Amino acid sequence: MPRIPPIDPIPSPDEGTPLLAPVPATGTMGTLFAVMAHRPDIMQLTMQLLETTMRSGTVDPKLKELLAIRVSQVNHCFY
Repeated sequence: MPRIPPIDPIPSPDEGTPLLAPVPATGTMGTLFAVMAHRPDIMQLTMQLLETTMRSGTVDPKLKELLAIRVSQVNHCFY
């Protein structure tokens, strides 16, 4: 049982409407944001940071995704 229960569905920090569909029980980025939804201001800033990091710049987004997977493997983390 998780220490902090995920909020399902994740409300949008601005409108209070659902931001994402219900998240599965497995560990995913959706689950991370469902838990962060307890603090919508932090969740929104984290989503903006990840969006900027993964979608902009000169490094191909596919390579960034592969790097994230490899870092998770090296650290024995589920990704």
